[in-house]
Amino acid sequence: MDVELLDAPEVSKRLKRLIDKHDEIHVAVAWGYNGPVADRLLQNAHKFSSVTIGISFCQTDPNLIERLVGTKNAFIADGGSATFHPKLHYFRSGDNAEAIVGSSNFNVGGLGKNWEACIHLKGHVDSPVFKQVRACLETYRPLRRSVTAAMAKSYRLQFDAAKALRKPKNPVMPSEAAAWRQFTSPLVEMEWDTYLSAVRSSRYHELDKRLGLLRTCQRLFATVGSFAELSANEWKAIAGVIGEAQKRASGLDDHDWGWFGSMKGMGDFANRIAEQDGWLTRAVDSIPRHGDVTCAQYERFCGYFLRAFERSHRTGGVPTATRLLAMKRPDTFVCVSKPNKAGLAQALAFSPSTLDLENYWERVVEPVRASTWYNIDRPTGEEAEIWDGRVAMLDAIYYSPD
Repeated sequence: MDVELLDAPEVSKRLKRLIDKHDEIHVAVAWGYNGPVADRLLQNAHKFSSVTIGISFCQTDPNLIERLVGTKNAFIADGGSATFHPKLHYFRSGDNAEAIVGSSNFNVGGLGKNWEACIHLKGHVDSPVFKQVRACLETYRPLRRSVTAAMAKSYRLQFDAAKALRKPKNPVMPSEAAAWRQFTSPLVEMEWDTYLSAVRSSRYHELDKRLGLLRTCQRLFATVGSFAELSANEWKAIAGVIGEAQKRASGLDDHDWGWFGSMKGMGDFANRIAEQDGWLTRAVDSIPRHGDVTCAQYERFCGYFLRAFERSHRTGGVPTATRLLAMKRPDTFVCVSKPNKAGLAQALAFSPSTLDLENYWERVVEPVRASTWYNIDRPTGEEAEIWDGRVAMLDAIYYSPD
C-alpha cells in the first residue's frame, strides 16, 4: 500500500490524473464547484459509479448542479437535518484502486487556495482500507437523489436567495492590529453587570427618562408602516431637532429630545427633516423594526440618506444619520455625536477623526455585536428595557459635555 500526504494544489493535480486514468469513479463530497477539475470529471461521466455532492447551506455552485442534470450515477445528497460532509474520492481499474481522503472539498478552496491535508492511498482493490471505503460509500446510498431539471432550478433560486444573507466573518486575529484592538477592547469584553452599573450610574440624565424617550420612539414607529406617515413634529422629535413650542403643540413635551444627540445645530439636516424628505423616508424604512439588521440594509440606509443632501451645502454625516438609526433600532445603533465621540472612540479603539458613515458599521456595529454584554439573553424587569436599547444607551456611559 502506497500512502502519500497531499496539500490542496496537489489534490487538484492528482484528481485530474486519477479521473483520466481509472475505469470507475466514486465521489462523495460536501460541496462542489464548476471549475477545471469539474470539467475533467464531467468529461469522464461515462465512468461514474456514484458521484454524490452535498448542497447544505447552498455552498455548491448551481452551475455544477445544472451540468449534472440527467447524468447517470450523479446525485445530490439529501442528508435531512444532518449535514452531508464527507470528502472522499475513490477510483478503480481491475485489481488496482486509489483514493484521496481528507479535508479537501470539491471546490475552489479545497482544490487550491486553502490549507488542506489529504491522504492519497494506492494499492490492491481488496486491501482492508479500500473495503472500508466502499462500505462507507454504500452507507450514502439512501441519501442519493437523481439530479433533475426541476431540482436544479429550485436549487438555483435558493442559492441566489442565500447569497443575500449575512454570513459570519472569519474571527479577527492579532496580526490584524487595528481590528484586534477593537475586538479586545474593555467595552467588548465588558460583562453585563458592569455595563448595567455604568448605565445606571451615569452622571448625565436620569435612566428612567432616557428609557421613556426610547419607549416613545418605538411606539411612534410601531403605529405606522412608514416613516412618512408620522407628523412633521414627530419627525423633528425623532431627529432631535424639535423646538420647545413644537413639543408643546404636538404633545411631545414629556421628553428632552436632545438626549441621545441633539441635532439642533445641523441646519441642512433640520431642513430635510422639516420637509419630510422622501429620501430620508426611504433611508429610515430600510431598517427593519424587528430582527437582525444586516450590513446590506445599513448600506442601503446610507445610500438613501446621502441622496437627501445632494442639493445641500453640507452633507449629512455620522451624528445625524446615527441619530435616526439609534431611535429606530436602539438595540443595534448608537448615535455618535460630539459629546460622546471621544469616549466611544477610546472604548472601541478607533481614531475619532476618521469615523465616517462608510466605516461606522465596521468600527462600531461589528465590535459591539461581539461584546459580552451585548450577547446575553434578554433579562427580565427593568433590565429587559435597558437590554432592548442597550446600544443606544452607550451614550449614557460615554456622554461628556466637556
